[in-house]
Amino acid sequence: MRPKGAGMPSDIRGVYVANLTPFAASGEIDLAAYIAHAEWLAARGVHGIVPFGTNGEGPSVALPEKRRVLEALFARRLTCQVLPAVMQGNLPDTLELVRAASELPAAAVVVLPPYYFKPLSADGLRRFIEPVLETARMPVILYHIPKYAVPIPVQVIIDLPVWGVKDSGGEPGYAETLLAAGKRVLVGTEDHLWGRLTGGAQGLISALANVIPERILEIYSLAQRGNEEQGRPLAALLQEVRAKTKEYAAPAVLKLLAQARHGVPMGLVRPPLTAAPDAYDPEAILHLAGVAGDRSAKDRRLEA
Repeated sequence: MRPKGAGMPSDIRGVYVANLTPFAASGEIDLAAYIAHAEWLAARGVHGIVPFGTNGEGPSVALPEKRRVLEALFARRLTCQVLPAVMQGNLPDTLELVRAASELPAAAVVVLPPYYFKPLSADGLRRFIEPVLETARMPVILYHIPKYAVPIPVQVIIDLPVWGVKDSGGEPGYAETLLAAGKRVLVGTEDHLWGRLTGGAQGLISALANVIPERILEIYSLAQRGNEEQGRPLAALLQEVRAKTKEYAAPAVLKLLAQARHGVPMGLVRPPLTAAPDAYDPEAILHLAGVAGDRSAKDRRLEA
């Protein structure tokens, strides 16, 4: 029997973090750091975390590793929701991870379609998604990120009994069409965030929230209140900060920034991603974002 406590569709709303996956020098997941980072995020009031998405290096993490981390994560009884991302690239492994998440109190699963076979027909997407819906015992959120994966046509989302979509594409009219059809949307990028948050989206899944959760919570709150005077400048600032994290592999930069914030060693990225340069100083980005780093973390970097 599935444990109680998983979020129902109306519960999925607010700020979710595309949380990072720390890797030790051995190449293994640093489970202690993973949990510590998740607990730091929960303590700052985020509504949920999304393990093993794009910035969590999901495609680089093996299925048994994901199961082990999720079991440890749920054992901690975090004060926020957990929405595992499912980015397996094939149907059998996708269903296996969805079954595993269904045995845990996951609020939802965020499912990426197979990303290798392009172009992919709408019928092919439906044939992939329907078994996921039959297997899942929680809401299914589809992951639309056409820059890297197969785009999901709006009609496929409308026709299927999915919760809605994580929209990382941002094409004009895409989210609006889904919202008008009664589906739900989580914004998947900090680009042009003010307009997207005030257009009816239920919330967002943010990479920057790994580092500046308070600023992401702030803009979500401003959007809910319709405070454009403060919201638009903050959105512009967040877009500038996001651009700075793209100078090198984003997960590598975000790990340095997160470590500078809370002092938890966030480790390395897993190949094929590469590390940011040794001389990279996260303090400038934290200053730009208007937050302070952990002084002890800075001292350790200087000693290294």
